Parts: sequence; structure tokens; C-alpha cells
Amino acid sequence: MNITLIQIVAEIYTGSSLIYFIPKFSLKKIYTAGFVWAFCCISVLNFIFLLFDVGLKQLWLHAGLLSFFATLSSFHNVILLGKEKIKRYNFLIFLQPFLLLLSLCVTLFLFNNKTLETYLVALYVSFGFTCLLSTIFVLKMINQNQTNFEFNFKSVFKNGFTGQLGNLAHTLSNRYNFYVLSSALSVGIFSRASSLIESVWVISGSITPIVLTHIANKKDGSNNGKLTLQFSKISLLLSLLCVFIILFLPNSFFVFLLGKDFENVKQLMLYLSPGILCIAFSTVISHYFSGSGEQRVQLIANSLGLLFTLCTSSFFISRYGMIGACCVTSVAYFIQAFVLTLVIMKQNKFRLKSLITSPPAPHKE
Repeated sequence: MNITLIQIVAEIYTGSSLIYFIPKFSLKKIYTAGFVWAFCCISVLNFIFLLFDVGLKQLWLHAGLLSFFATLSSFHNVILLGKEKIKRYNFLIFLQPFLLLLSLCVTLFLFNNKTLETYLVALYVSFGFTCLLSTIFVLKMINQNQTNFEFNFKSVFKNGFTGQLGNLAHTLSNRYNFYVLSSALSVGIFSRASSLIESVWVISGSITPIVLTHIANKKDGSNNGKLTLQFSKISLLLSLLCVFIILFLPNSFFVFLLGKDFENVKQLMLYLSPGILCIAFSTVISHYFSGSGEQRVQLIANSLGLLFTLCTSSFFISRYGMIGACCVTSVAYFIQAFVLTLVIMKQNKFRLKSLITSPPAPHKE
């Protein structure tokens, strides 16, 4: 939990919103400021956690080192993506969990070690190696990219802070319901249903890096909106196929997988699926605005979804329980998607039929 909190704060600067600035600012200055920012965040927050006894006190050093490796690896991945090093980015994204799994298998099955140290060692191996390898990639790019572009830390920080607020609003649009549900069992079932159906977002998650780096580097800027909308529809169709596969699985499968207390999981996923598909469509659009440096649009869209959740959760959950929570989440996600879609269509002067057919190519004057 401590590592997650540190990454949230560190990604105000080192997160995906930075990609907009990477083609425009000096890479050396961006990296130096990001390294200092990450180090300061990790040091200060770990000191606060230690001072107020947040988390396991005896693991504070491990939390600090692992958060440093994880934050720096994520920062390097953002730089690689901003510089359109897609193959290296994909390799590192795959490598970290692969090394984690491999390390766990070796220590668990080969050495029969099932202690906490087993997981810590696996984390050090996976994050440490990917951090080292990504550092080599990034430093090599810095040495090759000796430019004197301007640099403005305030602009990066402001844009990143807005982006993180938008991400937080999006997360709370679902997670706030956890605090309103009446029992731990309800929270567990609703959480598991959310996690399972949200797995389809891996599709939109694999598409968005392409859109993000394309927009940020301003390739064929007049067609960026058209490209984004096309990718959004591809994401929606593929996600819809995955949702159908999940929902066609028999209920007995989920009971076998999760236990008899989770017999309502499939029903909950059914109510959550409209909202999940809305986000599968709009996530690509949200990265269009990230690549354009318009984080404010995401913040407004996600905040409206969160506002709906805050205003309606208690009412619907008190009457309909977990189904009410699912319905509130789906509508909140629809609001987010609606606002993002409305703005991109207005900016690019797309007609409503563009959501079904291919948008027309922009006129060149």
C-alpha cells in the first residue's frame, strides 16, 4: 500500500501526462528533474510513513527501495513511450511481471521457501533488473539527444497534477461504493466482480500507448481525432467480444473459482458491463487529450462521474444493495465516456454518424 501511495504522488511528474512534453523539452532536463522529484517523494513519504507508523514499520527500508525501483522503472517507460520506442516499452512491460513470476516459482518450488522474504526477493529481482535495463535504454537516448530545448517544471507539474486528480476521480467512481456497502462480504463480492469484468480493459490498455505517443509527437495532426475515434471503436468491439465470452461462462464456473459465497458474481458483472464497455471506448479518447496536454478535459469528465456517484450511491445501495452499486458505477462511467466523446467530436467537428461509420477526412485549406 505504501509503494502505491508513493507512486501516485511521484507520477504527478513522472506519469503518462509527461509524454506531452517529452518531444518539446530537453530530455536531459526532463530526466534530471524527474529523478530528483521521484527521490524526494520517496524519501519524504517514507519518512512520514515511518513517523506515523503507517504500514509495517520493520519493512520501511524495503518499501523505500522497492518504491524507488518501481517509480524509476515506470518513469523510464514513460520516456521510452514518449520517444516512440514501442518495442522496448512493450518488452519492459512484459519483463517485470515475468521475472516476478519466475522468481516466485524458483523460490517456492525449487527451494521450498514460503516466507515473506520470498516475495521480497522476487520483487527486488523483477523491479531491480527492469529498472537497471530501462536506465541503460534511457541514458543512451539522453546521450544521443543533446538538445537545448526549453524546460518548464511548473507546466509539467501542473499538467501532471491535473491528470492525477482526474485518475483519482475515475478510480473513486467505482471504489467509493466499497465504503457505502453494508458488509465486508458485500464489499468482497462487489470487488471481485469489478476486478473480473475490468480485466477486459487490458485491450484498451494495449491500444492507448500507440494513440498517446502518436498524438504527443504530432504526427499528421489533422487526422489525430479521426485515428483516435477509429481506435476507440476497435477497442469497444474487441472488449465487447471479451465481455460476451465472460458472460457466457456458466455461473458454476465462478462458484468453483471463487467459492459458494460468490454465486452472484456473474449477475453483478452483467450490470457492470455497460459501464465497463463505455470506459473501454473512452479510455482511448482520454489518452488523446493526454497526448494533447488537455488533462483538464479528463478531470472534468471524471469529476462529473464521481459527482454522480457521490450523490446517488447511498440511495441506490440502500435499496438495491450490490446491484445498485453496479448500476451507479455503470452510469458514472457512461457520464465520463459521454463527456469525453462529446468534446472530441466538437473539437474535430465530427457528426453523430461518425460513431458508427468512419469520420470524414478533414479539409485541407
